[in-house]
Amino acid sequence: MFNTGSRGQIGTGTLLVFISVVLVAGATAGVVTNTAGFLQYQSDETSEHSTAEVSDRVEVAYSLGVVENDGSAAELEALELIIKPAPDATAIELANTTVQYRSPDGRTTLVSDSTGGTTEPTFSVEPLQGDAADGVLSDPSDRAKLTIPLDGETAVLNSPRRGEEVQLTLTTDSGASTRVQHTVPAVAPDDGAVKL
Repeated sequence: MFNTGSRGQIGTGTLLVFISVVLVAGATAGVVTNTAGFLQYQSDETSEHSTAEVSDRVEVAYSLGVVENDGSAAELEALELIIKPAPDATAIELANTTVQYRSPDGRTTLVSDSTGGTTEPTFSVEPLQGDAADGVLSDPSDRAKLTIPLDGETAVLNSPRRGEEVQLTLTTDSGASTRVQHTVPAVAPDDGAVKL
């Protein structure tokens, strides 16, 4: 009355299809899991890099123009910037920081004089407060003086005249930038320095 032979074959076929579906689903889940893990890693890397670009920057607390008096005229011989790390910054190595200097005469990029052996114009760094003696700003209380000589080393680095604008962009090794812009004030022969 019942034919038991064909029932077993249908059951075996169904079982094989079921196992195939489970294997394909498992492989797909593995690929999806690996892709999700990779995307999470990429997201973390991008997030860390973006955070560094935003937070690992310096802030300019104060700017001065150092006045040179050669007897006949007074002009700025250097710019001094008192810098500190931004509130969320990690260690900022000042030796790897660059300064783009822009004036009506043009623009140039300066590197730290601690790099040595460079043909590019340089700026100097002097630690003022905190643990900046090693050339690294890592604590919010750290302060350093960054000095840009206006000695005409290049045509761009001539002393700016009264009313001219000077723009400085300080870029740390993480790529974070801080831009300050100053208009040169009147300079008197007896001024030692002027606030910018």
